[in-house]
Amino acid sequence: MGTTTILLIRHGETPANTERVWHGSTDTPLSERGHEQARRVATHLADGGGGAAALYSSHLQRAAHTAAAIGESLGLDPRVDPELGEYHLGSWEGRPFRELLEQEDFWTRIRDDPDFAPEGGESVRQVAERVASALRRIAGAHPGERTVVVSHGGAMSIGLGLLLDDSLNSWRRVMDNCALSELILDPQPRLGRFNVTDHLTGVGSVDPRDLGGGRK
Repeated sequence: MGTTTILLIRHGETPANTERVWHGSTDTPLSERGHEQARRVATHLADGGGGAAALYSSHLQRAAHTAAAIGESLGLDPRVDPELGEYHLGSWEGRPFRELLEQEDFWTRIRDDPDFAPEGGESVRQVAERVASALRRIAGAHPGERTVVVSHGGAMSIGLGLLLDDSLNSWRRVMDNCALSELILDPQPRLGRFNVTDHLTGVGSVDPRDLGGGRK
């Protein structure tokens, strides 16, 4: 049996990314540049060969539209999985990252208390466990195969922290829009390639590290 691999792709750019506001569960569309990024990563995957056994996507339209472009290039129908959705901040949705940092001390609060959640939202623990569980489930459904998963910057960073570091506070693996990363499970999870963006040359993107202290 071959190696079980998941290609992780963050969705294309959205207006919320350029405006630096938190749209976790908010169903925001791709920007014009986001659509171009999706086309670029789709072409890159098709030209790279190797194919994929399946394609999974978050239910949110920014991920679903990115996955649709990839699916067209690879000849796959995206399978929607809500467990791959972004970190939901409840009543704090739509607030600027800078405001979350300066007024709510958000990143310190979730670092110190992984069970803290804004009203109506999720905790870091909940996000980590659902995303890690979804990735393990997908890998288990395709042993020895390669699959593609389209998800979100915050959710994947937090989920990878639990999978790779067994930590709820390890969120350093921040991905660019439509960057490609490779999660290998054989059976212990490890990263192969990470945040590959060569296929996006000339398109440009928002630096995910320049978000007022957050990760999105």
